[in-house]
Amino acid sequence: MDNRNLITALVIAALITLAATAAGCTTNTSPSPTPIPSSQTTNGNNTTFSSGTGFNVTYPTSLKADTTTDPTTQVKIYVYLNPNSKVDGVNVGTVALSAGQTLGSFADSQMANVTKYPNYQEISNNTTTVSGQPAQTIVFQGLVPVQLNTTPASSTNTTLKVTETFVINNNTGYVIAYKAVPSDYDTYLAQAQRIMSSFVLT
Repeated sequence: MDNRNLITALVIAALITLAATAAGCTTNTSPSPTPIPSSQTTNGNNTTFSSGTGFNVTYPTSLKADTTTDPTTQVKIYVYLNPNSKVDGVNVGTVALSAGQTLGSFADSQMANVTKYPNYQEISNNTTTVSGQPAQTIVFQGLVPVQLNTTPASSTNTTLKVTETFVINNNTGYVIAYKAVPSDYDTYLAQAQRIMSSFVLT
């Protein structure tokens, strides 16, 4: 979970930025957030994750996946595509939006910090639809610090190739993302596309 959150935080910027906890704080007067209901069902070789944040996504049961119902964690599911890597994977994240925020402004806000990474290169930027809603898909590559193992605070600058699809529904922004080191990107692309295509707004 820590590795997943670090990677996605670095790649998806503001969407996946996790709330920081104040160091040295010994008391917490805030009420604990209420977990968001979710469920998983298995049908044959596939598992469907249904999130209380308004989406379903299906992936092969043979793949490892981390899921969360914590409303303070924006990444709701991370599916690992490569059993030998903590980087190659598909994830879905959500963020609450202000009323009337447009798809374009949402995508721009999420990409603002990403474009600052060294060697950032936009490969494509296309409009599409997801579950009947307008969507935007951006493919890019850049040098980002990622955690390649489970050692805390251990990261190295690594070039990643990333596909992100942005969609809005009921004042919630969704990012469906596939990321991999470039040498693995094409290897897992077809499987990643199947998982991303299974995303349905509920």
